[in-house]
Amino acid sequence: MSVLDENVAIFKYFEEISKIPHGSFHEEKIADYVENFAKEHNFKYVRDDMNNVIIYKDATPGYENHDTVMLQAHMDMVCEKNKDVDFDFETDALNLYVEDGWLKAKGTTLGADDGFGVSYMLAILSDDTLKHPNLECVFTVQEEVGLLGSIHLKKEYFQAKKMIGLDGGGEISTCTTTSGGRYAYVDKICTFEEVNKPTYKLIVKGLDGGHSGACIDQEKGNSIKILFRVLQTLKDIQIVSVNGGLKENAIPREAEATFVSDTKPNIEQFSDSKLDIQLEETDKATKAFTSKDTNELITLYYLLPNGLQHKSMAIEGLTLASLNLGKLRTEDNVVKCAFCIRSPLESMKDELGNKIKMIAQLCHAFEHEDTNFCGWNYEANSPLRDTLKEILKRQGVEMETEASHGGMETGILKGLIPDLDIITYGPIAEGCHTPEEKLNLESFKKAYKNLCDLIAEL
Repeated sequence: MSVLDENVAIFKYFEEISKIPHGSFHEEKIADYVENFAKEHNFKYVRDDMNNVIIYKDATPGYENHDTVMLQAHMDMVCEKNKDVDFDFETDALNLYVEDGWLKAKGTTLGADDGFGVSYMLAILSDDTLKHPNLECVFTVQEEVGLLGSIHLKKEYFQAKKMIGLDGGGEISTCTTTSGGRYAYVDKICTFEEVNKPTYKLIVKGLDGGHSGACIDQEKGNSIKILFRVLQTLKDIQIVSVNGGLKENAIPREAEATFVSDTKPNIEQFSDSKLDIQLEETDKATKAFTSKDTNELITLYYLLPNGLQHKSMAIEGLTLASLNLGKLRTEDNVVKCAFCIRSPLESMKDELGNKIKMIAQLCHAFEHEDTNFCGWNYEANSPLRDTLKEILKRQGVEMETEASHGGMETGILKGLIPDLDIITYGPIAEGCHTPEEKLNLESFKKAYKNLCDLIAEL
């Protein structure tokens, strides 16, 4: 029995895709569903080797000479559940229910991010009564794990001059810029020597952490940087290992260093609600890095840049460039770290990458990079944004704009098609990436109508 009204196309498609497992890296079945949809409706389509699917729909009469419009959403969802819920995201259908006008899933994420966008495109493709230019409907994969599907797209798939990214929400808002990103890594090979000294562990914890796109401008403490700020005050120590952080794009909350020293360092134990620094004696180490390598490691991590670098001159309060030292690991005799560099400007990502590289070289380490994705820089002139603003104005609503320092697939497509005019749009949803995720059903319908009206005016 259906939870939603099957006579409403967006409801029908959302419920159908909710029956198909579609977590990141497991999009094969939902890609099969979208491909079969294209075949059943006799649409031209492309499915690449990552399972991205692009469906093409011809313009309705009178729109043949209008600019092609791209619609885009990602098929993968974040798979999170409550601990007491027995659920397998690789095999089970989501258990949908409606409460007080909101669509939810029992004990799990709902997948409204970005299931609403997938449903919108399927509904538009299936409706022969709508007026629109040529459409390119882009269903991507692996967005939630690094925009990997969109990075794999090829320019020759597209003719579009306008793009509506269906991975934004709020019903009356649109995004105007997103950051590009790059991962940079520094490796330093160290030499061990035998030691016979007391061994200590320095621990930094208690910090808030946060997402490096959303929180980097809030001056949150970075546990790795704090760790080395303390270490550089110490004399005659030899490092055994250093570790901290979890992911490149998360501000690290905890870090620790194990080292040896003939005398116990004089470190003030410090603790408050946001920071806890502790020193404790630990099991005796039999080997440690040489004094030379220890000094170079401390110099390296003390000097490496981190955090907010520049603010936008065009949009008040927007972070234009940042980098986050997010992860540090000691693996045998190699100390490795990982940065997430963010900016919509390629030149700024290059600049920050070069700073890391030069400091690394001075300390006899080496830097390498991967997973570079483009940003979408703010453009004051956007006819597409103006059209959406006018549609909302007719409803007595003032359009709101948002600027993001996080990465989105819009940036990837902008890098692929530099003259693309872009907006984002979607309904009201809350609790993204958590089992509390919910989608407002009235907003789901209203935003869809606005989207259809927008396409008809392009």
